[in-house]
Amino acid sequence: MKRGDTGKPHGTGPAPRSVLLRDVGESGLIELLRRKHAGGARRGELPIGDDAAVVRVPGGRAVLSTDLLIEGTHFSLAYFRPEEVGGRALSANLSDLAAMGAEPVCYLVALAAPPGISVATVDAIFRGMADAAGPSGIRLMGGDTCRGERLILCLTVVGAVRGGRPVSRAGARPGDLLYVTGSPGWSRLGLALLRGGRPSRPSGWRREAMRAHLAPTARWREGRAAARSGAVAAMIDVSDGILADLSHLLERDGLGAVLAEESFPVSRSFRAASAALGVDPLDAFLGGGEDYELLMAVHPARRAIFLRAARAFPSGATRIGAVTKTPGVRVLRADGSWIEGAALPSGFDHFPPTKRRTR
Repeated sequence: MKRGDTGKPHGTGPAPRSVLLRDVGESGLIELLRRKHAGGARRGELPIGDDAAVVRVPGGRAVLSTDLLIEGTHFSLAYFRPEEVGGRALSANLSDLAAMGAEPVCYLVALAAPPGISVATVDAIFRGMADAAGPSGIRLMGGDTCRGERLILCLTVVGAVRGGRPVSRAGARPGDLLYVTGSPGWSRLGLALLRGGRPSRPSGWRREAMRAHLAPTARWREGRAAARSGAVAAMIDVSDGILADLSHLLERDGLGAVLAEESFPVSRSFRAASAALGVDPLDAFLGGGEDYELLMAVHPARRAIFLRAARAFPSGATRIGAVTKTPGVRVLRADGSWIEGAALPSGFDHFPPTKRRTR
């Protein structure tokens, strides 16, 4: 594709909104994305343009993860801007690297899109990913494109763990202290707000809720520092909700946990937002997903070491409970009552089990 071709997007500025994918074709789109958004290849590496990318992973272990984002399931263009779709997609994948304590290295993007979608929309999605990639230095190194009935993004991220071991979601023991970064639940409130229509000039809790849902921050700095501290026995990112992901942290070893509502990082603004949206704040905090915070089980004997490391966490970290030998999660309410079992909020499940009919 020559730069002088009429109607073909080129350069580094935004693509014309009148140009559709069917106008440029697959090769034209790949060339546009390579030129504008690809990560620069270092010595000995191969970037976009070959059958596969070749990257250097600093001495240590490679960590890989992949994630799907499907229009209508994970996002709606009715209230998501294209750049927010891209930024959120990469942040969700970076969060998986964060949960392992890995350094971000590179990412691949597979895109399915209707041929009638504008090139400018696709360009904006990749621009959003590039903006989200900036702070961590992770680079776009390849991917694939194809025709689809709706917009689908599949991202694969590669990270590296140097001079140590990655932190998995298995390894918690009875007595370990449970810490969480940031303030989970805000994304759930943001979704509830946006489903009623995107505010044109949000302020206060509305702005905070929208930011949490549309532009979450991956806690890769926190994950790296937590892993290096040697104080964290197990770690997981909060994508399906505190309770759902806590269950994943405990289930392999048949453990349980006790949580204390009084310790939850729930602000007055959070409670005000919950009241305005008609959402139970406890349900939002425990059952809301897509916050991409980190939930960690910390060795009690190494708590001081962890707290020193946590001073550098941009998000902070709050102790919310402890791991128990007895399976199941129990929550001590602020009024002294307990909730457990079916009374607890449920997190997100793409394939929720259905009740079988009895014959």
